[in-house]
Amino acid sequence: MKLRIGVIGLGFFGSRHARVFSDHLSAELVGVTDLDSARTAEVAALTGAKPYADYKDLLASDIEAVSICLPDRQHEEVAIAAAEAGKTILLEKPLAHNADAARRIVEAVDANGGRMMVGHILRHDLRYVQVYEAAAPEKLGEPIHLRAKRNGVRSTARRLGASSSILFYMGVHDVDAMQWIARSRITRVYAQKREILGTGNEDVLYAMLSFANGAIGILDYSWAWPDGLMNGFRSAFEIVGTRSAAELDVADQGLYFVDDATTTGGDTHLWPEINGRVAGALADELDHFVKATLRGVPYVQHHHEALDAIPVLDALAESASTGVPVEVLR
Repeated sequence: MKLRIGVIGLGFFGSRHARVFSDHLSAELVGVTDLDSARTAEVAALTGAKPYADYKDLLASDIEAVSICLPDRQHEEVAIAAAEAGKTILLEKPLAHNADAARRIVEAVDANGGRMMVGHILRHDLRYVQVYEAAAPEKLGEPIHLRAKRNGVRSTARRLGASSSILFYMGVHDVDAMQWIARSRITRVYAQKREILGTGNEDVLYAMLSFANGAIGILDYSWAWPDGLMNGFRSAFEIVGTRSAAELDVADQGLYFVDDATTTGGDTHLWPEINGRVAGALADELDHFVKATLRGVPYVQHHHEALDAIPVLDALAESASTGVPVEVLR
């Protein structure tokens, strides 16, 4: 048995989704579509899938599942249409661009008796999974404090412009990870931001967080690094408890390429291309989606839990704009 699947949106992630599904032994990539017809034709030719000019035509086909890889402000319309068409949904993070839209998507999935998995890739990153396991209460004790850092380069902010934000494009990773690893919801936030580079996005956002279990946390987000930053990003995570602590530092991935002009790095964990195929955490995430869907077993994260990050992002955006602490409303 194979899962018949289509991909909507063929940008950076969508094209990789299509490649992974086309290589998967338990998936059949039926069709792909993008607003850019040339891009649709290119990915269709590469994967052997049928090109569709309109996502509605793809949803009307005999696919069983759909991977939606659009900018977050376009998620609501397409995800609701997919739920109403009876398709199982893999929705790239974030669930939506605000909590109201995210709730409407979840309500549509539930109302139609469907299933949805949100692409929170850190749930499939072996490094973060091991931090989660190390933070089990019997090992960590009571959480005292957490810190998450995710810094990228300014060209990413320029490329996205106003189509997303540092919170929803990058920040959702760590908000979800912090609540997951701390086993507790974020209840209150206080954020500050700065915008000076003219990218159409926040350059930097720092925040203090309060958790329901009493822990406190710090978020460190930046899109202000020059484009020469190795691998284009740096991330880190730590949690300290009453019994033990865990720390993860991804300043690099342990791989270097050196010539007379510069030193560069490589991807060893997220979506490296190995022997002509996409590997790493992204491939593991999509493999889980295919197998769990075919077997009818739960996904590693229920879509109701995925929704939990979005009100926190809304509160962070409000606090950064008003300069005062904000309670997270759910």
